[in-house]
Amino acid sequence: MRALHLFPFFDEECSAGSSYVQFMLSRALARRGVAVEVLATRARAVVPRAAFGLGWPNDWPGGAATIDGIAVRRFPVSFAPPTAVGHALSRLVFAQWRREEAGAPTPPRGSDAAVAAFHRRALARPAYIDALSLLGRGPVSWPLYAAARRAARQCDVLLASFTPFATLWMAERIARQSGVPLVLLPLFHPEDVYHHFRVFYRAFARADALLAQTAYSAALFRRLCPGANPIELGIGVEPAEFSDARVDGARFRQRFGLGDAPLVLFVGRKERHKRYDLAVAAVDRLSDPRARLVLIGADIDRQPLASSRAVALGPLPRADLLDAYDACDVFVLPSEHESFGIVFLEAWLRGKPVIGNAACQPVASLISAGVDGELATDAGDLARHLEALLADRGRARTLGSAGRAKVLARYTWEHIGGRVHDLYSELAARRRAQP
Repeated sequence: MRALHLFPFFDEECSAGSSYVQFMLSRALARRGVAVEVLATRARAVVPRAAFGLGWPNDWPGGAATIDGIAVRRFPVSFAPPTAVGHALSRLVFAQWRREEAGAPTPPRGSDAAVAAFHRRALARPAYIDALSLLGRGPVSWPLYAAARRAARQCDVLLASFTPFATLWMAERIARQSGVPLVLLPLFHPEDVYHHFRVFYRAFARADALLAQTAYSAALFRRLCPGANPIELGIGVEPAEFSDARVDGARFRQRFGLGDAPLVLFVGRKERHKRYDLAVAAVDRLSDPRARLVLIGADIDRQPLASSRAVALGPLPRADLLDAYDACDVFVLPSEHESFGIVFLEAWLRGKPVIGNAACQPVASLISAGVDGELATDAGDLARHLEALLADRGRARTLGSAGRAKVLARYTWEHIGGRVHDLYSELAARRRAQP
């Protein structure tokens, strides 16, 4: 069986959650005997010159390579808006959004009403706004598009990811032209207005299958995109990596001078919608003055931390990150926008209790509050949960153990890869059976 995977970028170093999912899913399928070919741009990641003016640098060399059994070809981007043009495109889109808000203010984020409002706005929006969004965010790569059209004729299934990039639109057009079954990996953030455009809804509805990360997301796709076929899949992790005897939390504490302080860990990009500010405020409220918050991830907003109890370490090598999971007492990610939350799985695999944002519906669908973690509504609520878990280590271990059992039962790449392989086989057989 041959599968063509069309991605905005393909980073085997897995420097971001989306990169991790794309790489690990492709590898899991290749290990099951699927001939996987990945077509992507040469960018390692996008450069945000403006909200609708993303840069796509040629970080990787072009041409073909084989990585862990995956055939990979990367192509340059044909057009990325210059900074001034990106700002102009952004002003046009933002002006449209302000008109929409003036006509019907959006309810508070995190509510089903807010998602429904984003959906209504997207359906009523002029079509040229969708075109501007695709042009500004990209990737616009004619060599990539041409190569994908040629390769699609030889494959059994076409997979593409992810919102809010033009690869979804590109894949939907190619699948219709070639008659190849289309599977989409949206990695959709329902609370993020940037993910709500009619062009994406249309692609979701026309795909043969949508790989949804949670039951909430699957139900949402059915509601927003009549005719869509979402499959609750989740995301996988590699348990062996977290069971390695070389993982050592004590080494992490010693290296960064943390001693035996109660340690709260945050893993994610340091930017506004990840709401690291809630974690900082919550740790500042803890009664034990030794408590520390450690943030690991790229410093996107470059804002100083307004607390002596918090330290941002930036991105760390994978070995150090594993040590950090082992070292922490509680893991937190109060993010407003997530399609899933791989970092919760990683913390669970080291037996740690986790706390997520109750207003982020995909996360609230993943964490069973009071069973394998907790959900917080604000900084005060987060502080109360932290205080309780740091005071009752037995309960913290119980929650962490329940989370680990959940991951091993549902969220390993062996399990995820097997389900997607079965889906590919079904779609390929259905296509062969058609006249």
